[in-house]
Amino acid sequence: MNLTPKGEQVDGKTFFKFLCADDEFCRHLGRAVLAAGRLETGLKLYLRAHSIPADTERATLGQILGLLEQHALLEKMQPHLDGLKRQRNFLTHNVHAVLSGLREDDLIGDEVKELLDSDVVLYSERAWQLAINLNALADIVEKENSTSAMLLGG
Repeated sequence: MNLTPKGEQVDGKTFFKFLCADDEFCRHLGRAVLAAGRLETGLKLYLRAHSIPADTERATLGQILGLLEQHALLEKMQPHLDGLKRQRNFLTHNVHAVLSGLREDDLIGDEVKELLDSDVVLYSERAWQLAINLNALADIVEKENSTSAMLLGG
């Protein structure tokens, strides 16, 4: 199968093959995964710095965000964190299920019904933007952690 995009309509399973074969998409997705891990670590340290009694060693991003919400921490960031979690979950956990028709995702709506093989560029841009946004929030959380450490004398 030739996996060079030609602007032709393809089904979800075929489109997934195009995604897997696209080096740019995979590179951006890898950076997004790394950025998500960085953000998760920063949020765990933030919870620890605020003496939140929870075992976060194996906590998911969703569980971490739940703890922040429960303890009214980073409230202004919460909508952004939730949105990025949904985007991250779609690209890292659910894209294959959605493209295979196993589940629906309101993040992309009916887009799956009219995919072009060249839409790989769109997905690559989504992964690129996700990495940028996750790193930006990680920067903010790390700054908050540094401020907390200074205030606590650490």
